[in-house]
Amino acid sequence: MTQAKVAITGATGFLGRRLVEKLAIRGIPVTVLSRSPSKAAARFPRDQFPLVTVAGYDPFDPATIAPGLIDATAVVHLAGEPISTRWTPGVRAAIRKSRETGTRALVTAIAGMPSRPATLISASACRYYGISDSKRFAEDSPPGPSGDFLTDTTHLWEAGAQRAADHDLRVVILRFGIALAVTKRGRETLKRLGPFLGGRVGSGRQWVSWIHREDAIDILLRALDTPGMRGAYNATSPYPVRMRQVTDAFGRKSRSFVRVPVPAMVIRQLLGDGATVVLDGQRVHPDRLLADGFRFRFPQIDPAVYDILS
Repeated sequence: MTQAKVAITGATGFLGRRLVEKLAIRGIPVTVLSRSPSKAAARFPRDQFPLVTVAGYDPFDPATIAPGLIDATAVVHLAGEPISTRWTPGVRAAIRKSRETGTRALVTAIAGMPSRPATLISASACRYYGISDSKRFAEDSPPGPSGDFLTDTTHLWEAGAQRAADHDLRVVILRFGIALAVTKRGRETLKRLGPFLGGRVGSGRQWVSWIHREDAIDILLRALDTPGMRGAYNATSPYPVRMRQVTDAFGRKSRSFVRVPVPAMVIRQLLGDGATVVLDGQRVHPDRLLADGFRFRFPQIDPAVYDILS
């Protein structure tokens, strides 16, 4: 890696935590931009992460973002409100604001710096392509039609990140699928639920474009390492599957003997409009990564599930 220092938003999140750990192993200095610097400092204690600096910031105020970017040669933008929850009007507004306004503020901060980072790597999502039961999506597929909340949000998210190219940054946008991994707390929960796992979710036929977290981190590191990477890449397994294949894999690994189905109606009652995250899907393929020779550690769903539950 040629980068001398990496600044990361969303560093305490699901992907960000692991990325910081990997960069620490490599001896790469990291600045963690956090709205809760005390919590971030507790997550990355100095005795374990001596090369990690925590900078407090307001993600919507460029003036507070810029100090955390000083001396950074690359910025990894992973911040965004969670979408796997019930969508109240307030939650919808927060999801949109964190991606559209937050990304715009970050790029504005970068543009105003006398010495700018060379690279911006920004997270995005497969929902860029919209939803479909039959189409195959790759990076050269057109954007999905407007009118879908997540699709429209993703378009605005990416447009904001692409503005950094106007200021001579190398911009890489990673359209992530559903990232699979289980925390220690989550593993304990799955152990308790094990006998009941594996039931159909919704119709079970919806496509799931997924990725093992370790592969997602390897793609982020590759984007940092490779000056020739530019533009959008699908950060998904080369083998998307139907939802029933995902739940079957969890059921087999957990030796489930009671397969409890979860009807779409129940999911909609729990999540409201947010149920679309679970019930609607798309079949997305990482054509550009494969063409560039990227090798996935976990391309198939069964070995991926076995690894994260082992």
